[in-house]
Amino acid sequence: MFFGALPTPAPSPPVNTPAKQPVLVEPSAAPAPPPPTPPTPVIGTVLIPAGLVALGGVDGVPPRKVAVETFFILETEVTNQQYQEFITATRHAAPSGWANGNFPVGAAMQPVTNVSWHDANDFCAWYSAKIGAKVRLPTEAEWLRAAQGDDNLTYPWGKDWQDNVAASKQTGGKIFPVKSFPAGRSSYGVYDLAGNVWEWTNDVELDAQGAPKADDKGQTRRIIKGGSADEDPRTLILSVRKAVPPTVTDPLLGFRYIVVPNSAPAAGATAAGSPPSASKP
Repeated sequence: MFFGALPTPAPSPPVNTPAKQPVLVEPSAAPAPPPPTPPTPVIGTVLIPAGLVALGGVDGVPPRKVAVETFFILETEVTNQQYQEFITATRHAAPSGWANGNFPVGAAMQPVTNVSWHDANDFCAWYSAKIGAKVRLPTEAEWLRAAQGDDNLTYPWGKDWQDNVAASKQTGGKIFPVKSFPAGRSSYGVYDLAGNVWEWTNDVELDAQGAPKADDKGQTRRIIKGGSADEDPRTLILSVRKAVPPTVTDPLLGFRYIVVPNSAPAAGATAAGSPPSASKP
């Protein structure tokens, strides 16, 4: 069989194909960072978020806005029971009116009183070591932040006075156990910020130029807040303040403390004198 040359196939006509369009890929959005984990509070304290406080405007002090960082504050004034734990552990001198290191019968849940500013700071130093966190007295701005919230309130519960929501002259002029007036709590749930007993703060009295102001004995006085059970509504307004020497003790003067969040309190720490199972009502 004869095999001749195979014919060359004719070239195929060109096919016009559309050019490929680039595929646009939307860049993926970066995942939102998780919200910060709130610090674990010491049981018996309340978280107060950061915010601004209007400070001053009384006693000749010009008003000013003060920024306050997040902190925890004891939801009640320090009680006799809590303070007794401190004096038992440290052999610190007991307040006037106590017998053999014991508070009066039936007064366990009343605020401790007859403690000086120095006594209150000694308590805070002891409790700091006990729980492994920084504990101290609140500044006036921190105290106001816990009492007023974001609304610049006149009283912890609102703009107007109400009878029977705070220990005052209207309720007989006597000190009550802490948490006796739940309707008088601040918006954050803090008790007795108006009435019951005056409370020490960490701040000194300042003059009009912002310098520490000494009294006629050369002492730098400390600011106290909140009023007490023998005051009328005008004195229980949250902006009211007094300045007294740090050595003063008085049957209507006590304190509460704050815990600094970034100081890492020990896991499961509780307020002094509180059982580990304690919870807010």
